[in-house]
Amino acid sequence: MICLVTSNLQLRKSLTRLFREHEIVFRALDPTSDLAIPSLYAAGVKGIVVDSGMPGLVDAAWLDLLGSLGRRIPVLIIGEKQGQEQSVSSRNSELFVWVPDDSPELILAMLDSCGASGRGARSVSLKRAPIYNPQVPLHMLQGSGAISMLLINASALRKILIEFGVEAYQKAQDCFHQILVDMWGQNGSFRNSDMLMRRSAHSNTYYVFLEQSRIAKTVPAPGVLEKLADRLAMRIQEALWAEVFKDRALRVLPDGMRLIPDFSVGHATALHNPCVDPVDLLDHLIDSATEVAKVHQRRVKDREREIMQTIIQSREILTPNYQGVFQLQGITQEKVDQVKKSKSFTPIKDLIFGFESLIRARKNLVEEKLTGDHLVFMDFRLFRPDILFEMAGHAKVALELDQVCLGLGILHAVSLPGKLMVNILPRNLLHLERLTHLISPRGKIIFELSESEGVTNLSLMQKIHDYVSKIDCTIAADDFGKGHASIERVIKLRPELIKLDRSLVEKIHQDPTKAIFVEGIVKAAKQVNAIVLAEGIEMWEEAQAVQQMGVDLIQGFLLHRPQSLEEILAQLQDSEMQSVDSVA
Repeated sequence: MICLVTSNLQLRKSLTRLFREHEIVFRALDPTSDLAIPSLYAAGVKGIVVDSGMPGLVDAAWLDLLGSLGRRIPVLIIGEKQGQEQSVSSRNSELFVWVPDDSPELILAMLDSCGASGRGARSVSLKRAPIYNPQVPLHMLQGSGAISMLLINASALRKILIEFGVEAYQKAQDCFHQILVDMWGQNGSFRNSDMLMRRSAHSNTYYVFLEQSRIAKTVPAPGVLEKLADRLAMRIQEALWAEVFKDRALRVLPDGMRLIPDFSVGHATALHNPCVDPVDLLDHLIDSATEVAKVHQRRVKDREREIMQTIIQSREILTPNYQGVFQLQGITQEKVDQVKKSKSFTPIKDLIFGFESLIRARKNLVEEKLTGDHLVFMDFRLFRPDILFEMAGHAKVALELDQVCLGLGILHAVSLPGKLMVNILPRNLLHLERLTHLISPRGKIIFELSESEGVTNLSLMQKIHDYVSKIDCTIAADDFGKGHASIERVIKLRPELIKLDRSLVEKIHQDPTKAIFVEGIVKAAKQVNAIVLAEGIEMWEEAQAVQQMGVDLIQGFLLHRPQSLEEILAQLQDSEMQSVDSVA
């Protein structure tokens, strides 16, 4: 029997209808009655549902009463807690749960899961995970003689709060929460009869208490829980990456996020022991699962490092593509139309300034060598350069990946005309003399300083600048207007080329503020004899606008999409043959 304690006639009426609809035996109690408290201790009472709005509930005596009752039967308080539980001991306050008054399905699910409804199993689908109520695992523990759980720790979500703000953090929390709820009952995750619970209303930690009937009256076989935890972790990773790759208008995670938040999954089992307080058993169960989650996190990080080391060391998975960079002042709309019509850059071959090396991955080798791991989700889309380097930084091998990309880009570009632009991390540039074996295949290299990390030792960078000049190479400030590419850095570094970030030139013809800012950059660049390149140009109107401002070079899909070396050489050869034919 369920005891319903409320003086709110409307609430009593709605819950009465709910209980009768689901054939739950209950008794409605008036809290002002002298029989109310004795009735809560009756032998047949299996659960208590209390209205938080009733007079006197804020009193410490009532809360202490509910907390003590919560040590043996489930106690649900309907409403939003507003600090009332602070007057009761913290140990007892953990033994009852607050349920929003707009969640009748949650009330039913909690009563079912605690064995209080008399129906034996949860039969309603939940749209959110309820707050942790010890009575759920206590009922499972005492009923089966043992209990197993998974613990999902996503506390690293708080990094989003620091980097992107409160709103983005709350959206990420909601996203993670919904992913878990959507997985509830799906193949490859955890069953509908298992109980997913959130540690507290705003916590990033979740508990999954597993129904013990997988093999009646036995605990999971050794290794089974670990496999289940790993499989669940993979499913969560896959779902989070799917959010990262959604269109900007549809995604919930912040735009600038290139890595999924860290999380870990632990597991543990506890046996019922009548000589030990069952609440202490639960505390130990959760502590054990927390420790295993820490081990899981270390395993995942080690595997991520192994994957990145495989990518770096194989030298087969990665391959360079190249995108043309052209003299902007010679570009006309007529030439742009010719490029589009011919689907080739041959109409503007004479305006080639050089090419930029852009690293890509071979899909077949990614699928052959890296997919199928049981700890880390791996997909070809993760090999987008910005994501790949974020992953390398997370695995502490960004410098090594940068060196491989540098060497591959230069080695394959020996036969390309003009300058060769290659990205490089500042820390690698500082040790360029030790990397001569990577850059020796060709000259006329422009090293683009990546915006992903700052230059802290500008005096040392000046010495590197002098060394680069001696070997007939130059330095460019990459992605100016983004990340660490600041005006102060440009002034002290004195790069020969400044690349305007795509964010500065996108739809610049429609944005007077951008136009004024870029005009100022161009004027400042001319004062220090630096060339200005606008990258990411996709529209003629954008090209025309920066052309009128005096920008020197252009790069983007408007004129050329990245291609393999073979495709570019074929176009150059066709252009030469056409020139010979025209002369003949």
